[in-house]
Amino acid sequence: MRSCSTCRSLEEEHRFLEPREAASLKKHLNVKNVDEFMVCLAPLGDGTKQCRNVRKYYVEKPFREPLRLPEPE
Repeated sequence: MRSCSTCRSLEEEHRFLEPREAASLKKHLNVKNVDEFMVCLAPLGDGTKQCRNVRKYYVEKPFREPLRLPEPE
């Protein structure tokens, strides 16, 4: 595991985006490729939700403000 500076936590798990998430992020960022983007899986609060902050691979600060994917439906 690597440190997630976006989430400001010592160690967090991340995964690459699912196709629906990738399509949504492409549209939101107005980019053609989001292959290097990952989503944080850190549990929030009581552990029933995940952080879902987006980062570009392990770039320290990929966005000016943290970008969070919405919870899946």
